[in-house]
Amino acid sequence: MTGTQHFSPPSDRLDHAGWHGQAYSLARGLGEGKTRANQFAHATRILPAFVLLFFSLACGSPSGANITLRKQNQDLRDRIATLTTAREADAATIKGLQEKVGFLPTLPQARLEKLFTVHGIKLGRLTGGADLDRAKPGDEGLKIYAYPTDDDGESFKAAGSFVVEAFDLAANPAEVGKWTFDTDAARKCWNGVALSHQYVLTCPWQKPVTHEELTVKVTFRDELTGREFHEQQVVKVKLPPPPATATAAAAASR
Repeated sequence: MTGTQHFSPPSDRLDHAGWHGQAYSLARGLGEGKTRANQFAHATRILPAFVLLFFSLACGSPSGANITLRKQNQDLRDRIATLTTAREADAATIKGLQEKVGFLPTLPQARLEKLFTVHGIKLGRLTGGADLDRAKPGDEGLKIYAYPTDDDGESFKAAGSFVVEAFDLAANPAEVGKWTFDTDAARKCWNGVALSHQYVLTCPWQKPVTHEELTVKVTFRDELTGREFHEQQVVKVKLPPPPATATAAAAASR
């Protein structure tokens, strides 16, 4: 024989191949495990960042404007609830008194509701200062143009009394005058000519007025129902010239 040939027994070759297979499987498993470990480590590193971002967005403090707006909305809701409760209580009280006392023996509440009754008053656009003496400069009082209104806001003639109050809010004391018109006096002040259907109340000055802007408050008491209605308006008046100016003007005219 030219040389010696060495052959591994079959069992040895099988064991050697099996060992290589096991080694390859083990290495592959270790590689996959390492990859998963790296992925897990990466996930654990970025997870806190996502959690922090989520809570920052979900639980972040609102801006100052949002806080102010929420407080204003809450205050308005509280005021509306308070006013609604007070209005319901007043309505219940009024209804109870009306049912107990009534207005007139022949007009119970159920029948009265079918009639045209006063639900308010309005002041006309001509309400303000009045030149009651053409020979003198400036206004010498007020003229109040007022008319009762029904539940639709339409004007109509209704018997009642008036109280007119005027205030100069820039003065101290503020009250300029107070004028009272009972039902009979108010009846004489009704103007129903042409398109004018309203009360015209003349109120001469009870004390000198020093400012051109006054606040007028008018109270009307309905003779039929006994209910009172109020209306308020700021008006303009013309002041007389100062005494020195008036004297100089009179001397110049001679």
